[in-house]
Amino acid sequence: MSVREFACALLLAAAGLAVPARAWAQATPPAGTDAPVGGPAAPPAPPEAAPPPETAPPAPPETAPLAPPPPLPPALQSPGDSWDAAVVESEREPVARPRLSAAVGFGSSFDAVGFEDGNTRAVPSFFSELGIGDGRFGFNLLAFASTASGRYENQNPVDRLAVDLFGVIRPGAWFRPDDRGYALRVLHGLGAELGLGFERDGRSAISGTRFLIHTGARVDLPLTPAHEPTELKLRLAVRRGIGLFTPRLSGGRVPGVLEVDDSAAELYAMLVTVF
Repeated sequence: MSVREFACALLLAAAGLAVPARAWAQATPPAGTDAPVGGPAAPPAPPEAAPPPETAPPAPPETAPLAPPPPLPPALQSPGDSWDAAVVESEREPVARPRLSAAVGFGSSFDAVGFEDGNTRAVPSFFSELGIGDGRFGFNLLAFASTASGRYENQNPVDRLAVDLFGVIRPGAWFRPDDRGYALRVLHGLGAELGLGFERDGRSAISGTRFLIHTGARVDLPLTPAHEPTELKLRLAVRRGIGLFTPRLSGGRVPGVLEVDDSAAELYAMLVTVF
């Protein structure tokens, strides 16, 4: 065999080996995949379904709000606690105050001082009063003035000016206090008075002063319906002042020394407003 023939045979053999190697490389599946055996490749498996989302746990039941803690004592409170203390105080019920009263009226002082015959005469008098409490007990301030000077000729009477501070007790208020019938309202207004007073007795610049024990009694007649916030009453009262000593006056129309004793009593009527 010549050299040329040997070279052609070698080239043919090399070409035959190259073509099967390329076909085998194309038919070989890539690494990591399974080559189908005896048929076309199977379709890819569908993706797995995601698990259903977890349901949220039920909400806990609502509880009632807690009551605010009691306020601290004033000694333990700080300046920052003042607002809380004010809120707590505002929730309390208001304290009921005692009822107040104001009255004015006229009457007579039955007086025998300064009259030569010693007989008692009715001297016109003026009365004014302020009070607190209209229940079983009360506390009152009374001003009283009589005007005898110049009313009686050839006589030497005295004018009296007094201020009394006294308490009032109403025994009828204990009997059926919730009954608002008119008769029981009158019964509840019956009262007895006891206290102290200061009195000035005299004529013009000639006068003397004394302390006295105030005694008296009263009855209130309602003029307005029951359960009204403001009541109007007619008060009938008697006053008796018991002097702790006797002033002695000199001068005046009648010569000599005049001893100022107690008046017999004072009777008067007043128009009272209770609120």
